[in-house]
Amino acid sequence: MTFLQWLEASAFSSWLKESPSLLAYPAVLFLHSVGLVFTAGPSAVISLRLLGVGRNLPIAPFDRFFPVIWIGFWTSAASGLVMLAVDATTKVANPVFSVKMIFVAASVALMVAVRRLVMRAGATGPEQSRGRWLAAVSLICWCGAIAAGRFMAYF
Repeated sequence: MTFLQWLEASAFSSWLKESPSLLAYPAVLFLHSVGLVFTAGPSAVISLRLLGVGRNLPIAPFDRFFPVIWIGFWTSAASGLVMLAVDATTKVANPVFSVKMIFVAASVALMVAVRRLVMRAGATGPEQSRGRWLAAVSLICWCGAIAAGRFMAYF
């Protein structure tokens, strides 16, 4: 907790909290939101395709979304760490924060699994059924991460 208190009291965290500039907390929150859009959005599109939406579209070209997903993830992770610094002791003590982080970790693990197990060209049979299961759980986890992130402000 000492480190978290130091982090909250740092000049950078104070500036983020207190600055009226749009380049302070609002910009970081905006980057976090944009990163989330470019992470969860394409992941949802891939999951929906694996669940049968747009069956006439081949699965292999969706692999091109993964660089965008990773850029979005790292943008969201970096901006999330900056936002955490502003109110670290409160956020880390909030049980909803832990729920959010579990959902995010699960979502990322599922994203990696989908790419490794399903996105190979010509995946058939057991890989397709495994892909449907991974897609459904991935959608649930992304929805859980987003909801938990929003609920943190209320708990």
